[in-house]
Amino acid sequence: MIKKIFLVLVLFFGFETVGFTQTINRTLIKADKLFIKHEYKSAAKGYEKYLKSFPKDYYASRQAAICYKKTNMPSLAIDHWPNVIESSKVTDADRLDYAKCLLANYRVKDAKMMINFLRNSSDKVAAAWGMAYTNYDQFYMDSAGCRVIAVNGINTTETEFCPILINDKLIFISEKNKTSRNFVANYGDNKNKINVATRKDETIFSDVRPYAKQINNKGISGQVSISADETTMYFCRSISSKKMKTTNKNKFYRYQLFNGNPNSEKREMISDFAYNSADYDCMHPYVSKDGLRLFFVSDMPGTLGGKDIFVCEWMNGTWGTPKNLGPSVNTPGDEVYPSISDEGILFFASDSRPGLGGLDVFYAEPNKEDGTFFTAKNAGAPINSQFDDYGIYILKGGKAGYFSSNRKNNLQDDDIYYFIKD
Repeated sequence: MIKKIFLVLVLFFGFETVGFTQTINRTLIKADKLFIKHEYKSAAKGYEKYLKSFPKDYYASRQAAICYKKTNMPSLAIDHWPNVIESSKVTDADRLDYAKCLLANYRVKDAKMMINFLRNSSDKVAAAWGMAYTNYDQFYMDSAGCRVIAVNGINTTETEFCPILINDKLIFISEKNKTSRNFVANYGDNKNKINVATRKDETIFSDVRPYAKQINNKGISGQVSISADETTMYFCRSISSKKMKTTNKNKFYRYQLFNGNPNSEKREMISDFAYNSADYDCMHPYVSKDGLRLFFVSDMPGTLGGKDIFVCEWMNGTWGTPKNLGPSVNTPGDEVYPSISDEGILFFASDSRPGLGGLDVFYAEPNKEDGTFFTAKNAGAPINSQFDDYGIYILKGGKAGYFSSNRKNNLQDDDIYYFIKD
């Protein structure tokens, strides 16, 4: 009788344990599905729930940390990276991500120690950071000769970013409640609006109002670029698979490029970029002042990894085949938000090249002999910070300009800044 009771208890608690494990696994599977859909806030809650039962789990800890990274919440991500670092499964890429998180939480000394440890890594990106941080002061070399000032009359509690200046008009993008720097298209991306403001002086603007009414009606995603005569605007939108020519029956979204006249009152005056595809993204366009080169960001075939910067040449009334700018500019990470100065210098942001953390601004000088660019250099502080700095516009002469950063207000508020080199 006692043996029968014992067997019943074992079976009872055994089934309870199996049922509990299956519940936990369903929680993890649900979180993974949300992660795949880029719903990082909801996914993070799922991983947190899973970690209550398995607090040291490497995978869930790493996924939670990445979710908080993508939603600009390093103060929450830092709670999970130690579990990752202490695991036997840790990679040097994990260590680098942890170091960047430390930078964003003002723990510079700890971050430098972690990054210096990576200088002999077999991971080329991690090793590059490790070598760069043996001379950390290089990022502050010219900081004393550069001033950064938040502009007045534009910045709000919403997100303002990617400014361009045309004839004393500052054209910029605004968005409500921006919480992530995710370069993968989804259904909610076309909520950005194009605004214009009148410049009173370098740091004071007024009369903020909508710009390019017909383009604004359907919204945009990311930065825009406008031809010197203001008759052509290049922009991108998130397009559903249903509206693209594809045999793929799965529902998904891609960034695609378009152009149109910002002054037109006709909706149909919008043209597709010749190289749009359902197989990859095209985004962040920037046309050179002479209108002969169109820079943009894509993960089309031929990338070095992540998002790369490509360029098309205007020939015989059409844009030529896109060319990858190569390893002097692109890396296995993401290179985004390109712009080109009057002097032909390429500026862009990268989350992979060694810097101060987050997205940093880099520049690459032109090689006039073959039309390529020399190896990109970090723009340094104070233009760069341990947060996201990007979307830079350089004024003629190269000594001043405007850029975007989320360096204040707990990273949730991107604002526009003016910089000048004395």
